[in-house]
Amino acid sequence: MNLLAYVQLARPLNGFIAFISVIFGALLAKGNGDFVLWLSHRTGQVSEIIFASIVALMLLSAGNAFNDYCDVESDKINKPNRPIPSGKINRHSALIFSIFLFAIGTGLGLLVNKIAFIVAFLVSLVLLLYAKKLRKFPLIANSTVGLLTGLTFIYGGIAVKTISGTIIPSIFAFLFTSAREIVKDIQDVEGDQSAGLSSLAIKWGNKKAVYISLVFFALLIIASPIPYILGYYSIYYLISVILGIDVVLVYCILSLLQQPSKQVADKIANIMKFDIFVGLIAIYLGRFGL
Repeated sequence: MNLLAYVQLARPLNGFIAFISVIFGALLAKGNGDFVLWLSHRTGQVSEIIFASIVALMLLSAGNAFNDYCDVESDKINKPNRPIPSGKINRHSALIFSIFLFAIGTGLGLLVNKIAFIVAFLVSLVLLLYAKKLRKFPLIANSTVGLLTGLTFIYGGIAVKTISGTIIPSIFAFLFTSAREIVKDIQDVEGDQSAGLSSLAIKWGNKKAVYISLVFFALLIIASPIPYILGYYSIYYLISVILGIDVVLVYCILSLLQQPSKQVADKIANIMKFDIFVGLIAIYLGRFGL
C-alpha cells in the first residue's frame, strides 16, 4: 500500500485548514478569557472541540477523495500527477478510502453532540451530492464549496454550544472561497471540458468567469472593514485585513483582468490558499489583540 498516495488523495493542507478553522470557531464563540476559563472547568469535555476538528478534517478528506474518484477523466488532463490518474491508487481503493473517512467523520460527530452529528451527516450528503451532481452546475458548485468552508467556523461554535462570534468569519470564508473556486475553474477548463463537465469558465469563457469572481472579491473587500466600524474587532484587525487581505485581493483582481489564463489562475489560486491564514490571524488580532 502506498500510504503517501493516500495522504495526497486526502489533500492534507486543506484538511489542516478545516481542522484549525473549527478550533478557531470555538475560540471565537467562547471569547478569549471565557474560552480559557471554560476549558479549565471542563477538562473532561475539551475533547469535544478536538473531535469536532477531526470531524471536519475527515469529512473534507473524504470529499476530496470522492471528488478524485468522480473526476478521474478530467484529472488525467488537469492534474495527471494526482494519485488516481498517475496510477498510484486505483479508483476502487479511492472509493473505499473515501467511504471509510466519511464513516469515521460522521460517527465522531456523535462524540461532540447531537447537533454536531446531524450537521456532519448532512455535510457528508452534500459532499457526495456535490461530486456527483452539483459539480455540473456553474456557480451553484462554487457557492456550495464556499458555504461548506464557512460552516467550519460555525461547527466550532456548535461544539461549544454557541455560534456567537462565528458568523463574521463564516461570511468572509464563503465569499473568499467562492471567488477562489471560480478562479480554480479557469485552471481546469481543458480537463473539465473533455470530461463533459461545466463551469463558469467553460460556459461563458475565462474573461466573464473573472468578472463573476469579481463580485465575490468586491463584496469581500467592501465588507472587510465593517466588523471594525461596528466595534466587533479592534484596529489590529483593520490594519491586518487591509494590508494582508485587501491589498492581496486587489493584486489578484488586476492580474486576472490583465490576463485571465490558466497560468495566472494557477498562481492566484495558490496565493489565495495561503492568504487564508492571513485572514485568520487578522480576525484573531482583531478579537483578542496582540
